[in-house]
Amino acid sequence: MLLLVGVCSLLSSLFFYCQALSNGLGRRRWALGGLVFGPALWPMFCMKKRMKVNKAFGFNYLIFRA
Repeated sequence: MLLLVGVCSLLSSLFFYCQALSNGLGRRRWALGGLVFGPALWPMFCMKKRMKVNKAFGFNYLIFRA
């Protein structure tokens, strides 16, 4: 069980590092957060990403993603 938690934390750390790199957020900060909190960090990551887009373009900007 402890091994599963450790592997999940390492995988989520790598995942958040890659996602932060592709979205222009702090890589080390999100990787460390993923290592400590695991997948529970996902809602906060999505909110931070949305706040960055809103700050850059405003709240009335519509983004279409395919």
